[in-house]
Amino acid sequence: MQAEAIAIVNAIEEACDTGALRYRGARSWPLARLRLMAAVTQRIASGRNTAGAAPVTNTGPSFTAAPDAQAELVGPTDLGLLRAAGRGAVPPARAEILFFARPEEHSDRTATGMFAKTLDSVLERVSGPALKLELADQRTLGFPRAHPSLFIDLARAGAGVAFDPPGTLSGLAAVNAAAERIAGVTLDQAQLLADMGKIFYFARIFEKLLRALGPKAFILSVYYHPVGMAWMLACHWAGVTSVDLQHGRLGPHHGFYTDLIAAPAEGYELMPDRVWCWGQRTVEDIARALNPACMRHRGFVGGNAWLHKWRYGDVSAFAPPALDAFTERLKGLRVILVSLQPLDTPVPPALLEAMGKAPADWFWLLRLHPLRRHTAPEIAALLARAGVTRFEMEAATAFPLFTLLRHADHHVTAFSSVTVEAAAFDLRTSLTSPDGEAIFAPEIARGICRYTPTADALLNHIGGVLSQARGPLDSDFIDMSPGAVDRALATITQPKAAA
Repeated sequence: MQAEAIAIVNAIEEACDTGALRYRGARSWPLARLRLMAAVTQRIASGRNTAGAAPVTNTGPSFTAAPDAQAELVGPTDLGLLRAAGRGAVPPARAEILFFARPEEHSDRTATGMFAKTLDSVLERVSGPALKLELADQRTLGFPRAHPSLFIDLARAGAGVAFDPPGTLSGLAAVNAAAERIAGVTLDQAQLLADMGKIFYFARIFEKLLRALGPKAFILSVYYHPVGMAWMLACHWAGVTSVDLQHGRLGPHHGFYTDLIAAPAEGYELMPDRVWCWGQRTVEDIARALNPACMRHRGFVGGNAWLHKWRYGDVSAFAPPALDAFTERLKGLRVILVSLQPLDTPVPPALLEAMGKAPADWFWLLRLHPLRRHTAPEIAALLARAGVTRFEMEAATAFPLFTLLRHADHHVTAFSSVTVEAAAFDLRTSLTSPDGEAIFAPEIARGICRYTPTADALLNHIGGVLSQARGPLDSDFIDMSPGAVDRALATITQPKAAA
């Protein structure tokens, strides 16, 4: 689906001058591309709904308000930086690297607080002063972080910062004419103007923080939302190297990293300078259809710091209190981990049928997507209606992923990037979606996974894997060499012109 959507967007890019789409001089095509990808993908998906599938409602993550959460101002008032009372540090005079996190990224529990696996595992490898920032939000301020954040109070930090009335957006008529002719969709000018206004407002605040803290590099994971794009614009203004940290399998086609055929030589202001990739294959996926004249937005190999931590470091802090009882419950069972996706039908009919037909000693661990944990009651009700009882969802969602991979015998997913992480634990995967078949074609060729679109195909594949001795898999997707993370950090902290 991603490849099909990108091909349509590429056709639009070839049919019009996307470089003419500007707001206050900034190239706005990345935001327009984001909206087009969403519209085109939705149109494609609407024609592919699985007959007989039971849909599960999807909404964003929710947080419980904590009105008693106390925060205190640290540093200069005009920076608007807060820390949770009694936690966090005073910002350093300058930060070697600045990180930005979203609350929901703190998904793994330790004794000292929640751990943002993608970002925190890199942050703790930084040898110089580093700082993690979040937007201040009363609903999420209170929970403890294993690596404390400082919070940006927008009211204080935005004092004196202009929030412009919407400016003009040049070049949209030509883009919409091409999009209507090629894809049957158009972009909403009012929405784009409102979003670009927000991006500029946030970027002015963020630029002030960047200049005050003076980092050599700025790291976030997932830039493609208005706040992320504002950070990219602020880094561009402040001359700070911006880096998007790979959070999952991005290739071979990903609408916000690959196939940037229209990228100008100087790049887009709303996109990262560089993309930290798990391995060389993702670097090549990004470069494959990137305008050769554009030297920005390219990937470099940095490895997977979270996986490195589990392979080479001490992870005892991540052992859940209920782990012993959990492993005792799994004794004598063949354990199949299912990584669910944020789809309208997260449990496809073929998987549901296979779970009902599976041998009595097969036990299913259903792991909800981080942004869909609130759908647990709906999925439990779906399984109950189907008469499926041999499953666990709460612990499978709450426990660290790699703890589960250590205890599983097989992995199932539609197209989750857990597929390549499972391979690092010598675990094979059954893919239930044609998107998975396309995305993981190299892994299928290596025998690491198989496309299993029906219940019988799924049962046969799992049964065949379980009947064989478990051994090392021939996976090359993640660079697991010692020192990969440290080498990457050294690379991004070079002067921007040399990076």
